[in-house]
Parts: sequence; C-alpha cells; structure tokens
Amino acid sequence: MSNESKTTQTANDVNDSYVEYDVYEPVSSQHRYSSFRDMASTWTVANANPTSWYVGSTLGILGFGAAMAVTMLGNIATYLILAIVGAMGFVVGTSNMGLARVPFGIVGSKAPSVVNALQFVGWCGVNTYIAAIPLSNMLSGMLGLPATNVTLMFSVLIIMAITALISLLGGSRTMAIAQSVAVICLIILSVWLTIRIFQNFAFKEIMDWVPPADSGMTFGSGIDALAALGFAWIMAVADYTRYTKTKQAATIAPMLGATFGMVWFCLIGSVSAIAVAIQNGVFDPNMSDPGSVASMLGMGQIANIMIVVSTIAVNMINVYSGGYSTSNFSTKLKPRASMTIIAILATILALVPFFLGSFLDTFQAFLGYLGAVFPPCIAIMIADYVVIRKKNYVADDFNKKGGLYWYNNGVNWRAIVVWLLGAICYFISLRIPFIMDTIGAVFTCFIFTFVVYVLVGKEKNA
Repeated sequence: MSNESKTTQTANDVNDSYVEYDVYEPVSSQHRYSSFRDMASTWTVANANPTSWYVGSTLGILGFGAAMAVTMLGNIATYLILAIVGAMGFVVGTSNMGLARVPFGIVGSKAPSVVNALQFVGWCGVNTYIAAIPLSNMLSGMLGLPATNVTLMFSVLIIMAITALISLLGGSRTMAIAQSVAVICLIILSVWLTIRIFQNFAFKEIMDWVPPADSGMTFGSGIDALAALGFAWIMAVADYTRYTKTKQAATIAPMLGATFGMVWFCLIGSVSAIAVAIQNGVFDPNMSDPGSVASMLGMGQIANIMIVVSTIAVNMINVYSGGYSTSNFSTKLKPRASMTIIAILATILALVPFFLGSFLDTFQAFLGYLGAVFPPCIAIMIADYVVIRKKNYVADDFNKKGGLYWYNNGVNWRAIVVWLLGAICYFISLRIPFIMDTIGAVFTCFIFTFVVYVLVGKEKNA
C-alpha cells in the first residue's frame, strides 16, 4: 500500500478498515466497508441534484408525456450499464481508471484519465453555478448583500471552499456519512417541491401544455442529454464499489439509487419548466433552476439551504473521483493533490458563465462532449472484461512495466483507435434523423464501439 494511504489512515485516526487505496490497487476484503445503504445513499445524492433538475428542465420542451418517456427509458438503460461497471469494480477491487489500464494499457489509460478528470471539473463547475443562485439569494436576504453578479461569484467561492475542505480532510467513508445526511435533505426537498408545484399548478395544466413546434429537441436528443449525464457517473462507479461488502451493494444499490434520484429530479425539472412556461407564456429553462423555482413558489430560505447542501454533497463525489482519476497520470501525483487541482479548476469553470454569457449554451456543449467520449470508452472497458478476457484480470500486472497490460510501450493502440471511431460515430449519428428521432447518438455509438472492439479483440487473441 502507498505511503499516502498509510498517512491518510493515521492522520484521520480511523478504524483499520477505513483505508484508502491508490488508483490501481485492488481493495482487500478486510478493508471493504460500504454497505447497501451507503451505496444507495451515495448514488441517490449523486443523481438527485440541481444538475439533474436542470437537465429535466431542458427536456420539458418536449411536453410532459415525452419528457417522462425519455426520462424513464434513458435512465433505466444507462444505469443497467452502471451496474455492470459497478460489478467490475467489486470483483477486481480497483477503480475505474485502474480497470481502464487493462484495455487501454498502463500508459494508454492516461487518455481516459484526462477526459475523466475534465468531466469531474465540468460537473463541479455546473453544479456550483446552479447552486450559487439560491446561496446568493440567501446572502442577499439574510446579510443584505446586493443581488448582483459579485454576490453570485462570492457564492461560487463559498460552495467550492466547503466542498474542497470536506473532500480533502475526509475520505470515502467521511463522504458516505455526509451523503447519508444529505439524502434526507434531498428527499424532504423533492417532496416539498413536488407538493408546492402541484398546489400552484393543476396536473391537467401540465399535461395539456403544448410545446412549441420549433423546439429543436427530438426524442433522441433528449435521450442523449440524459445518457450523457448518466455515463459520466458510470466513469466513477467503480471508485466506490471497490469498497463494497457485497455484490448487491456494488450493483443493485447504485442502480436503484441513481435511477430513483435522476428520475425524480428530472421529472421535477420538467414539470417546473412547464409550470414557468404556463405562468410566463415562454419556455425558458434558464428560469427553471431549483433556486428560481423555489423563489417563485415562495418556499423561503430552508429550500435554498437544502439545494446548497445537496450540491456540496454531490460535488464531494466529483472532487474525490476526479482526484483519483488524475492520480492515474503519475504515482507521484497523490489523490489529495489531485483533488486540490480539481477543486481549483472547477471554481474557475463555475465563474466562466459570468464572462461568456449563456449558461445554457455552455451546459449543452458540455453534455455533447460527454456523449462523444464516455460511451465508447465504457463500451471498450465492458467488452474487454466480459467478452474478450472472460472476467479474468491479473491485478499484479496493473502497474507492471513489461507485464500483460504493457502492450506497445504501455499503450494498446487498438483500443485507442476504436475509441476514436466510437467518438466519430457519435458525431455522424447526430446527423441521421432516424437515430435522433429514436435511440439517440449516445447509445448508437456505445453499441457500435462495443461490437467493433469485440471483433478487434477476438482477432488479436485468435
């Protein structure tokens, strides 16, 4: 075990079972502490957050019926894949980027690490910006600060400072405790918001609302928005399931927690956006974030506090997983140093909309990036583990130069090329009307990449 892991254990004066492992180290059975409840709470919190709400609000343009269909189908399909990768983390005992070392090579896995780190920075920035709105409302109402962009920017700094502090001082066990508390807040908030929305707007009004004909969003593009969000979490699930006690805690718990959190908050987001459209006569997801809706419904500061707490909880997951992803770059770059880098970059990104204009445009471009790079990467990892190697990974070679996973100077170029082909397939699929009217580009490129890598891998091992 690394010196960093030993230092973490001593510094926190924790029980011997709560030990943090490096990115490629398999977790031993005596150090697996996460229960079914821990995982269900973690993944409920991860998905029941302001970002899921905001994605749901953009889906509202489809109308309630179509938005609900997209939410159910997109989430169920995505989180079945999450369960598969969760099982991989449990059986092998290593992180997502540790698993990536097998198909991509020890050096080649640094490419997925780069894009994975960028997505955690992105989600932190997105979540923080959305939650800064209710926090700035609180600061204005309680301290009398002016309702300006300066107060909003100050709110961004407060949220990220708290997130970074808890992530750095604690470990995965500390976050599990914090998220168990946060999930209670989220359940209360979601029930409260749902009740208040339907107290102010009849369900029939929501159902009967007709979206504009030129909305620009198709059924497939709605699936893509949800899948891009879900696949981003799949790139982190093994970081947590490697510490689970049972296979059910590594598979069923994350799948149920993630599906519950995402479906509920996406639907609330869709209903909120439609309610705002009914009230204002114009569909505008920029006015449908949790803080704005809570303010419109007169829910007060308690709702704002719950939104901020849930954001900090989910950002802790981003900082923690992002730290372990970037630590795959080099053994000299320890997880805590990586977490600090992630937090700083996320803070900078959260401030970008103040200078570049539309947050919605930035957010949609970010989802497009996720949809292009993560589904093919995950398809390769699953195909390699399940089909090519028949679930037989040699953990002793995960960091061995010249070992089984060294390939050509540490890079499996076949996997890299197939990954690029999968990304190209995504962008081509965006231009095919039939695909965008049905399953969307994300699942198309996932299936394409899976099939191609199986063919290439079987040829190599023939």
